[in-house]
Amino acid sequence: MHGTALAQKPPVRRVAPRPDSTKVARPAVDTVKKRADSLKTARDSTKTSAADTLRQKGDTLRPKADSLQQKGDSLRHRADSLRARRDSLVADSLRIDSLEKENLAILAAQVRRGDTVKAPTPAAEMPTLTDLDGGYRWGRDELAASGALTLGDLLDAIPGVTVFHSGWIGSPQVGAMLGDFQRLRIFYDGIELDALDPRNGGVHDLSFIQLWQLEEVRIERGASEIRVHLRSWRVKSTTPATRVDIGTGDLETNGYRGYFGRRWRNGLALQVGASQFSSRDNRSAGDADGLSLFGRFGWAKGRFSADASFLRTSRDRTEQLRDTSAGGNLPPFDGQQTEAYARAAFTDTTRGVWAQVTAASLAHTQNNLAFTDTVKIPYKRLPSQLTPSRRQLIAAAGWERGPFALSATGRMRRIDTLSFFTPSARLSFTTPRLALAAFAEQQDELKLRRTEVSGRLLPLSWLGISGAVSRFAPTEVGAHPTTLAYRGEVGLRISRAWLSGGIMSRDTAQLVAPIVYDTSFVASATGAMTGTFVTLRGKIWKDVGFDVSAIKWDSAGAYRPQYQTRSQLYLNTSWLGRFPTGNFNILAAVTHEYRTQAYFLTGDGRVAASQYRTINAQLEIRLLQATLSYQFRNLLNEQYQQVPGYFMHRPVQYYGVRWYFFN
Repeated sequence: MHGTALAQKPPVRRVAPRPDSTKVARPAVDTVKKRADSLKTARDSTKTSAADTLRQKGDTLRPKADSLQQKGDSLRHRADSLRARRDSLVADSLRIDSLEKENLAILAAQVRRGDTVKAPTPAAEMPTLTDLDGGYRWGRDELAASGALTLGDLLDAIPGVTVFHSGWIGSPQVGAMLGDFQRLRIFYDGIELDALDPRNGGVHDLSFIQLWQLEEVRIERGASEIRVHLRSWRVKSTTPATRVDIGTGDLETNGYRGYFGRRWRNGLALQVGASQFSSRDNRSAGDADGLSLFGRFGWAKGRFSADASFLRTSRDRTEQLRDTSAGGNLPPFDGQQTEAYARAAFTDTTRGVWAQVTAASLAHTQNNLAFTDTVKIPYKRLPSQLTPSRRQLIAAAGWERGPFALSATGRMRRIDTLSFFTPSARLSFTTPRLALAAFAEQQDELKLRRTEVSGRLLPLSWLGISGAVSRFAPTEVGAHPTTLAYRGEVGLRISRAWLSGGIMSRDTAQLVAPIVYDTSFVASATGAMTGTFVTLRGKIWKDVGFDVSAIKWDSAGAYRPQYQTRSQLYLNTSWLGRFPTGNFNILAAVTHEYRTQAYFLTGDGRVAASQYRTINAQLEIRLLQATLSYQFRNLLNEQYQQVPGYFMHRPVQYYGVRWYFFN
């Protein structure tokens, strides 16, 4: 308090003598008291204000504390969530590790297997075709879609070839080129198939030649003979491939086929297959059952390959009835036919220098032998089996580079105790505008030499010229007549099709008889003949096309009609605008066939087959790997005979499914 008074000391001044000091000091004391009260009041007010402020701040901080507590709880929940997520991630990581291990195992298995596509097992050389439209050839899928149940069905479309059927699929079928049954030769994987059945008189029964196990058919058209080259099915992928075919229809016709093939990383190959069919005909009998088995075991790696294969076909056919005015019935048949071979090869036949060696065996067996002896004595039964067989040893080598190809083949036949050697050679030159092919062969057992040249020239993109010349000459005097034959045609390209016309001519020939139908049919010599033909093959508009062949000979002759036509109109489309993946295809076709009478020579003269026309229909629908098929044969119910005395089948519907599996 003194400090306060001193701090507020008034200015010094003179005054009168001081009165009583107590009186003088009281106003100052009062002032100090007032000031002290004022300070106390201010201090109390400050304390109260500060307490209120602190209380308000406390109230304000309490929600923040609650908020912090909530955040803490949230963080605790988040921590729990993170902990749960961490546990989930650990579990997912374990699952991912498991899946990755599985993927790695799959990759390791693929590495162990190597590439899925392997070098092909060996295959025989295929000839160069010089036809204007690329030639008559069918791949595996095309064969299945052709509707052909036998090789005879397939050859019906070749100009100059006439196939004679005596019934449905189990009955014998024979084919003639320009009326000569010996001018149709068949090669299976490079092995020439000889007609071993003595009842056929050296003529092939085309119903016995199997199509189901093939991957390619190629028709080499000469001037006076055709050579049918068949290549058996091969697999190239390590992914197992399976196919199942099932068919059924009229005449109690049923067919079943199964295929399995696989390659391994080390180059090994395994293929097996089986085909079975049966049919019943209450009108003309000739009921048939057939079973065919196929197998291949091989190896291919790099340039070297080897394989062994077999095909065994068995058939049981009952007696087939014949018109009584024509002669005896067709006798029953119970037998088997086997082709087996082993082959070693260096390089594929389309890659530079190549070579092959093949050892083959052909065998034919008949049980309860019965054959037509005469018309009056239809059967002659022998207690023993008939088992003719032949062996072939084939060595072939060739060279191919750019447009040039050259090959030579030596074929050794073992017939009974005798050996016969047949050398042959091929030379070809192929470019988009020009193709030339030459073939020469000398066949010792027939004492026959063949020479043939064919070619194709496209001077303009829409104009083509094609032709062939062949000469057959005996190697010994009097063994065969010397014959010269030629074929020439000119074609115009229309859209994606070729329209062509030409002539074919054959010199004199010695014709054999198809005694498989009747032993009274006889062989004979025939003079020169000339025919004109027209073909139209390919798509004309979008996916609509034609496959037409028509031929007219200068006159009717032995074992050939004067007029013969086959016309097919088809739609074959994958409808890529709607199904761009190519998983859909539809094939619809209508075929018209027409023939005039064909004459069969007998010792008493000749007998004639029917003049007829038929219409057949076909439909195929493919969805992914499955194909539904349907065909209707002899839609008009035509009553006709292609071989005198044997009526052809009535209308027949046959339908089924083909299904590919890759597993």
